[in-house]
Amino acid sequence: MQDPLLDPLRQRILARMGIPSWQLRVPTLLGDEPAPVQEDSAARTPAVVAMPAGKLWLLAPGLPAPTLLADICQWLGIRSDEVAVLDRLPEGLTPPRLWLTAADARWPDALICPLTPDAAQKRALWQQLRQHAPG
Repeated sequence: MQDPLLDPLRQRILARMGIPSWQLRVPTLLGDEPAPVQEDSAARTPAVVAMPAGKLWLLAPGLPAPTLLADICQWLGIRSDEVAVLDRLPEGLTPPRLWLTAADARWPDALICPLTPDAAQKRALWQQLRQHAPG
């Protein structure tokens, strides 16, 4: 049976997650002293950025209240499971639709609304949604 730490697919996945190969240790053939795993050519190449799933990307620590999320999804014509929560935006990728909790000049077309909006913030969100209406 192959050692799971030596699996090339696992090494590539860990490299994409930002876990350097020197953190992965396997026993050497001659003793108990751990040795660094050898990097394969795929681990040395720049990581390919995976496209997050979803039709709406939410840059926030979590999801808003289920009722607010359901209303937004209904307005946009998507399901709530089509919302991807991200802790940061992937470099070089353009989101299908983006929801930010604070305005960012780099994303002028993003929906801007905190996760727990007050009445005025909700009204502003509905105005933004009217501009982003599907179709």
